[in-house]
Amino acid sequence: MSVRVRPNGAGTDRPVLAVAALAVAVTAAGVLWLVLIAAGGRPDYRTVTVDNQAGLPPQVDAVTPEGGRLGLGQADPKEASAFHQLPDLGRTWRFTFSYGGQELAGETVSGRELAGRGWTVQIPGTVTTELERQGYR
Repeated sequence: MSVRVRPNGAGTDRPVLAVAALAVAVTAAGVLWLVLIAAGGRPDYRTVTVDNQAGLPPQVDAVTPEGGRLGLGQADPKEASAFHQLPDLGRTWRFTFSYGGQELAGETVSGRELAGRGWTVQIPGTVTTELERQGYR
């Protein structure tokens, strides 16, 4: 008669060890990716104030250097309107002012100059004068 000794089950299960190692590697890669995103790569956001001296509420758009158009909204007549959470367009900012689908005026300004003005753009009072003469309100 021979005696056989059976393993007690306390051995290492290789498939479970491989899955655990893979889980640790994926988690480490995810943490590294999140750290890299948090460290940079996010756009800065700005609040731009539009000081509308005109008598009508024009639509204000910011135009990207590539030609994309970001509609900010209407600037209240004879008031300052703040537009929040605008992505920083970088070195050059172009603003257009339109009413009834017709572009009335625009302004191109460097990001540095715009920052120096406290992120404020002014619409001259004369921009809508002709439309006001025609009876637009």
